[in-house]
Amino acid sequence: MAINRKRVVIVGDGAAGTIMANKLRFHSTPEEIEIDVFGNSERHYFKPDGVQIPFGFKDPANSFKPTQSLFNYGINYLKANIRKFDLENSTVTCEKNRTFKYDYLIIATGDRFSTEELPGYDKAASHFYSLEASMELRQKLRDFKGGKIVIGQASIPIQCPPAPYEFTFQLDQYLKLKGIRDKTEIHYIYPLNRVFTIPNVSDFIERLMEERGIVIHKMFNVDSLDPMGKKINSLEGETLDYDLLILVPPHSGQKIITENGLADNSGYIAVDRNHLNYKDYDNVFAIGDATDLPISKAGATAHFQSEYLANRISNEVNGNAYFEAYNGDVACTTITGGNEAITLFFSYTRPPKANFESKADYFLKWTSSDTYFSAMLRGIM
Repeated sequence: MAINRKRVVIVGDGAAGTIMANKLRFHSTPEEIEIDVFGNSERHYFKPDGVQIPFGFKDPANSFKPTQSLFNYGINYLKANIRKFDLENSTVTCEKNRTFKYDYLIIATGDRFSTEELPGYDKAASHFYSLEASMELRQKLRDFKGGKIVIGQASIPIQCPPAPYEFTFQLDQYLKLKGIRDKTEIHYIYPLNRVFTIPNVSDFIERLMEERGIVIHKMFNVDSLDPMGKKINSLEGETLDYDLLILVPPHSGQKIITENGLADNSGYIAVDRNHLNYKDYDNVFAIGDATDLPISKAGATAHFQSEYLANRISNEVNGNAYFEAYNGDVACTTITGGNEAITLFFSYTRPPKANFESKADYFLKWTSSDTYFSAMLRGIM
């Protein structure tokens, strides 16, 4: 048994913060560890459904739940935003100047859309990275009769890196079902000299795109938008016109992280890649999309990080040695159209392999929101 009760403060009530809190509760008792989660979200949205909602392939009513309902018994959920981090004194302060002491601090603030970095974005582009945006895009696709669609991302990094190509394959299928694929050009832009960050996966995805008549534009780093003229320009000097532009917005870490000096202007926190701690602090960690780690920003990433960190903290509190490390594990299932999908497993040292599509993987993706809300978020798996 722990001699002294410890307090763990988790800042952020998104996927990373929720999974972390619930997993830690499974690994400890309230008598050993008090868990306080700070956040202010009314609802928790399962973002991967955004690649299906615009096509009517998923009912959005099943893609979100009230945030407060997702925390297990024995977790204190405080609806407040943290404004100040004082790591030297192990305290955080929220907007009403209420200060809370902690023994462990876990920053799970995620990232944000920084559309101010790309003037004209809000007038020019649609996207599918929020429930509201997915619903707006659904109406635009319903009204679409044919023309030129340009799809891509404004910058790197983004949440769920495979989502742009996953959406593109879904779009190809949707237009065929609607009977207007032959009236539509699909152009896919990507900022690197391939269609995805990981080379062997990129080769597989590029082949599928070519088979489906999707026009690829590599090394297309978005420089500017012309909403009136419906044009998108690259730093490399290429210009594309469009009838519908679907562009993942620029991403940045949260402003509060930069304002507190925990990160540079990017807003992403540098942490130890194997232990997730910030600088030399052995009681301050960052997980999920808030970090600058060279792995996918996705709920599955936060899931593996939380498993490591919950085990570590619960063992430390009880005076047990814990020698495991986080090795960058990620698992990701993405739809490739035609009721098929691929699942990628990889880590820092093990690159993913994309060899074949399967209907079993598609079923896994189709049911992922049910599994997410019932088991993953709850810390059960």
